Amino acid sequence: MASSGNQTNPTPNMELLCQEKTKLEYIYQTAFLILIMLVTFLGNFMVCLTVYLHHRLRTVTNYFIVSLAVSDLLLSLLYVPFRIDQTIHNSYWCPRKELCSTWIVIDLVCAGASIYNLAAISVDRYIAIVHPFRYHSLMTTRAAWIIIGIIWAYSITWAGLSGINWTDSQQSPYNWFPKCYKQDKIFYTVTTVTDFFFPLMVILIMYGLVFRVAMNQARAVASLQPQLSKQDGRGRRFSINIVKEVKAAKTLAIVIGGFVVCWLPFFVFLLVSLWDISLLRPPKVSKEVLDGLRATFLYVLPTINSTLNPIIYALFNKEFRTAFVRLLRRTCGRSLTNSDDIHYSMSSSVMNGSPKTKTNGRSKKTRFHEVQGDEDASSSDEPKHV
Repeated sequence: MASSGNQTNPTPNMELLCQEKTKLEYIYQTAFLILIMLVTFLGNFMVCLTVYLHHRLRTVTNYFIVSLAVSDLLLSLLYVPFRIDQTIHNSYWCPRKELCSTWIVIDLVCAGASIYNLAAISVDRYIAIVHPFRYHSLMTTRAAWIIIGIIWAYSITWAGLSGINWTDSQQSPYNWFPKCYKQDKIFYTVTTVTDFFFPLMVILIMYGLVFRVAMNQARAVASLQPQLSKQDGRGRRFSINIVKEVKAAKTLAIVIGGFVVCWLPFFVFLLVSLWDISLLRPPKVSKEVLDGLRATFLYVLPTINSTLNPIIYALFNKEFRTAFVRLLRRTCGRSLTNSDDIHYSMSSSVMNGSPKTKTNGRSKKTRFHEVQGDEDASSSDEPKHV
């Protein structure tokens, strides 16, 4: 195996393996990966295009979301196709060995960028809710782009360090025969701590503080609403902004939850396999159970994580949902109806902090449930408890 790692092209034995007919189980996996690749690309491309086309969505938080979408786009374009090729060939690595190292580096770059973008979003939400009066001075557009640049520079640098075998410097850093992988338990252990558990700890702390403060603010606004509603509109705008920030934090918390569910089992499985593989072998774990764990934790969950984020935005974030609908209708060549224009104008006025909209030349108060996006809200103008 050591000698084969120094060759440029596959060995004759490898060529025979690559010519084998695809097994039935790998045909199903290939179909799944193709579907995930297409949905991931379209969904995250929609996120980027929506923010680009809608000026009101160009906020600091959404810049981080676009950066997150870019990392998922790169996975669908540069990582998943190689996974598909490997799956078609019954999990054997058939391209040149140089592409094996490139494949692993791309995976490390995108995974690192994803988790640190999520950490940056959690810090952004913390400042917006806990320190609202300092938010616009601290989280400027320039600051956002600097943070995004640092995230990507760090991810690329750390992925480049995978070119060294940290466990045994005498061995090749990458293995490509018969499968492409990096057998380096020290590197992956350090990577798991720095690129997953540390940013995850930051995320959990930030969102813990965010929701504690947000719930206290929401209760205070609800109790003071009769007095605030009698003011000249500033109190109502304040309550609307609080609800908007809470809902944005809830949406992003769902994104965080999806990330944890998809990646935490993977890293636990990885560390166990690197340091004590006997825990994953019979008689402690049967072959059937191990195959199920491997398929779920190593292949299915991490792969679909990049697909989930655009779906979450479309389901739980009214801004993105409205913009998605408009973009799809433009793409399909359908003109917007009058109700669509009124709805979009109402959403724009709410996002700009305006407490009223114009309808038939008269001033009409915006309903609180329209800000929250609740479909079954009552017709009362009084706000509901969050």
